[in-house]
Amino acid sequence: MTDMTEAKESVAPPLPSVELERLRRENAVLHRRVARLEKEAEAARALIAQTKALKLWDFTPYRVHPDDTWVAVDRQSASELLAALAGIDHWDPWHTRIEPRTQP
Repeated sequence: MTDMTEAKESVAPPLPSVELERLRRENAVLHRRVARLEKEAEAARALIAQTKALKLWDFTPYRVHPDDTWVAVDRQSASELLAALAGIDHWDPWHTRIEPRTQP
């Protein structure tokens, strides 16, 4: 059983009201910052999912031409997009296989 002296020593003295108010303001700022970051992260999740679902296909080596459902994308821009995605999502697009699209 602990005696009263030990119990009193383990209790921290109350913070001055000025310090307590400063901590409350800091806490409120941090709560707002976390809420903003969570909102940004949620928006980024949708972008990441859509980018991962992109069907990038380099048809040049296959000497075929995709139909009109495909849009041309600049190779450098596509590489930069995948690099940016890898930087924010820890996804490794460089090891994602790009398969030829079956031609009808």
